[in-house]
Amino acid sequence: MTKVIYQVSVLAALSLGSLTSLKAQNVEDQYEELTNKWLEVSLALKNYDGLSQFCQNPEFREYSITILRDLHHFDSVMIDFLHEPTTELLIGKKEYQKTLKDINNFEVKYSNQAFLDFLRESCITRNDLEKNKEELKKDIGMNSFDGQVLVLESGLSKYLKHIDKRILAIEKHMHMIHPDRIGLQLTSVTFND
Repeated sequence: MTKVIYQVSVLAALSLGSLTSLKAQNVEDQYEELTNKWLEVSLALKNYDGLSQFCQNPEFREYSITILRDLHHFDSVMIDFLHEPTTELLIGKKEYQKTLKDINNFEVKYSNQAFLDFLRESCITRNDLEKNKEELKKDIGMNSFDGQVLVLESGLSKYLKHIDKRILAIEKHMHMIHPDRIGLQLTSVTFND
């Protein structure tokens, strides 16, 4: 438990200046670095302590939201890039369609608002558990505090694994497309300074 809190605290401490170094990198490297940062956040959020940090620590919450927002921004730029008629892609039609499908799926089903709504509900559940902790500890099985925590963690893990899977798929597509080879620039990306 202490290790998880330490990891979450380290992530929160990185929140304000961590994304500024991405400006000097190419698009693929930026997306890969954001993907790695997201996977760290996702790992922390998949347990009760990480959720507690998200619910109670504004820096960690903002860090998590910023990373996902920036990943969505990259995806939006990639969609525009893929729809640009003058872009010459070195991928086939099937890969092109799969890329668009994966990005659209992520943008619609796992939008920033959907993420925030899910985590808001999870925080409400967590707060209710904390409020009734002493009473729930007297119960046994799934009705107990520990049982309810397991249910909450299971839901978090399932939801976040879906996001992780989509982000990793998009990263793979990006490495196949090589937008830097074509000169794609993300000058409109706004990072925390």
